[in-house]
Amino acid sequence: MYTSSNVFKRIFTNPALGLIPYLVFSILIGQVNTFAAFAVGLGLSILPLLLRMHSAIRVLYDISAWSFLISAICLSFLVPDLHPQFSFILAEIVFVFSLMIFRLSRKTMIRRLHKRRQAERKYYLYETFQVIFQAQYALTFHLLVVLGFRVVFILRFPMLDIMLVLNIFQIILAAIIVLQALRFKVLDKRLKKEEWLPVVSEQGAVQGKVAKSVSQSMKNKFLHPLVRVALIHDGKLYLKERDTSRLLDPGKLDYPFEKYMEYKHNLDVAIKNMIKKEINTEHLPVRFLLKYVFENENTKRLIFFYVSIISSEKDFNKLPLKGGKLWTPKQIEDNIGKGVFSESFELEFEYLKNTVLMFNLPKSDSK
Repeated sequence: MYTSSNVFKRIFTNPALGLIPYLVFSILIGQVNTFAAFAVGLGLSILPLLLRMHSAIRVLYDISAWSFLISAICLSFLVPDLHPQFSFILAEIVFVFSLMIFRLSRKTMIRRLHKRRQAERKYYLYETFQVIFQAQYALTFHLLVVLGFRVVFILRFPMLDIMLVLNIFQIILAAIIVLQALRFKVLDKRLKKEEWLPVVSEQGAVQGKVAKSVSQSMKNKFLHPLVRVALIHDGKLYLKERDTSRLLDPGKLDYPFEKYMEYKHNLDVAIKNMIKKEINTEHLPVRFLLKYVFENENTKRLIFFYVSIISSEKDFNKLPLKGGKLWTPKQIEDNIGKGVFSESFELEFEYLKNTVLMFNLPKSDSK
């Protein structure tokens, strides 16, 4: 449920809203006193500073504030009688140059946040620079169109000049704000569907979180906890083909139970969710065997390995298992190293063979 503070935060974290002071200024200029229009624009620009918003979020507001101050100082020297249209053009030119100057500091600012490991602020800064890039080039094009029009067509179409100066400027800023808001909405929907994984140490201590899609694109940069359960009946292992969508060893034989532990979930919850997804029940006896780090060129996992031993044939047959079959240790050994089984399974089988399977031999072998 959203609180008022949640709504307030979501509104102001859209960096394109830093263009609103100039949008309001363009509406007021010519309608009220020129300095009053500048004062309102400046007041809106410094509002986030007064509300103590993070500097990474209010970048465009700060640029607007400095632009308004510089423009106001230049008015008395460069614009006779504070002509509204010329005053506005001066303010737009100063704003565009301010955006250009700030973009030159991009690498320095991002590097500074990277050293401080301020990932959230770095994300806002990336978004802000995207808006700055759009605004700078769109307004530069706007100024060139205005300049060309004033040189060639101003005497024939004087009213069109006002439309070019104010109305198109307003359309440009409004379009950037709306498009960024729509982009945020799409990202928000995508993130709601995203699976968030904990980033852990080799001991299992949670150090942070990251989206699963992001982690997969960065391959083995982060260590994530993964739960696996070996299903044993009559000394045999139940195996099925891994789904083709799996990042690791798609299509190879493995246990049917494997799942990343989600952020803020514990092992018990992860096991229940995993078993329920596969066989539509949470009731499967499991016990912990070992914990180890698995790493290759594609992934890095802290694996929590469990085993479920179903002694009764009746109980085993009740399990709604699909697409797999039971394999004897002998059958598995005959196919080890031939690309039949997943890499993780072949590592774990050596452990199972010398521990659990020694005491749960198939009936035909135990006679």
